[in-house]
Amino acid sequence: MNVAGHWDVVVAGGRIAGAATAWALAPYAERILVVDASRADTFWAQQSTWDRAGNLEWDALGLLDTVLACGAPRTFGHDFRTGNEVVEHHYPQGDDYGFRMSVPREVLDPALMQTAESRGNVTVVRPARVRDIVRTNGRVTGATVRTADGDQPVTSDLLVLADGRRSRNATDLGAQPYRTVRSPWAAMLAYYEDLPLPTDRAYFSMGGASILIATPCGKNQWCIASDVHFEVHGSTGEHPAGAYTRLVHEEPLLGPAVAQGRRTTPIAGAGRLRMLRRPMTGPGWALVGDSGYHLDPVTAQGTRAALTTTRLLRDRVAAHGQIAGLDLDGLTGERDAALDEAWDETEQICRA
Repeated sequence: MNVAGHWDVVVAGGRIAGAATAWALAPYAERILVVDASRADTFWAQQSTWDRAGNLEWDALGLLDTVLACGAPRTFGHDFRTGNEVVEHHYPQGDDYGFRMSVPREVLDPALMQTAESRGNVTVVRPARVRDIVRTNGRVTGATVRTADGDQPVTSDLLVLADGRRSRNATDLGAQPYRTVRSPWAAMLAYYEDLPLPTDRAYFSMGGASILIATPCGKNQWCIASDVHFEVHGSTGEHPAGAYTRLVHEEPLLGPAVAQGRRTTPIAGAGRLRMLRRPMTGPGWALVGDSGYHLDPVTAQGTRAALTTTRLLRDRVAAHGQIAGLDLDGLTGERDAALDEAWDETEQICRA
């Protein structure tokens, strides 16, 4: 596909933050290009989870109907087990947003991208990637897009990086992290079917240095995720996937449930992550999602954080009325202020 030429906005990354940004900026642009490096059959060892605050962000972006249509049950409470004690928690029912949802990324991300493309002025190219960013008089004015057809030059009024916490493009821009926290957790997950578990509640089980979370996330589908402190792996020599399997089968509720159902995906995840904050904007560029603000998944607030950065960028563009000539100063401070509570909570758990 030939993408060479000028675009109002070029978005690097087509997952939650990238797709939501393309959707949100489309009313203010003539042409938006989304470049995503993944393939359609990619399995992401990640789950998207959010609560009332996330529902409000989806709604503010006009995407709540899209995520509800993904088919995941709404949960209105959870059970929390510590030792032999199980405490029931119920979520407030006072408005239309007081529920929690968990959606596999293989379902959510394509749905968001399809919605963005429905705008009519959003073009998606995958697999492809943005590289070799071009500056003119200190301002980003374009890049090279590498596709299956070769390298193609593009110019833009705004380059948005939504290409993840390890974004090389952000590093190339000089957007160095100015606050970081190393995580002691290994996060693993897998998906299951036919579990004899309730579909309207989640389940948390906390041990001395680990936590298990089971959430319904589709028709007859559950995600079971774990966070295990690296001290456990260091003392036992256990591989994170092995620790995950052992913890799930030893858990009083989940063990018997898993024995009656079946696992449908590999056990996968990541460890030794690093929370980070980078500057959100610069001349001609912006960072949304994990590329500029990455929270450890232990508190399940990454989706909400990604949507918040997208909304802040959208609101700035909306106030200006168009992409060209956009002033992005001050967005870093607005983002940090909006997400300080989530950062502090996650940092506290990582340092505990």
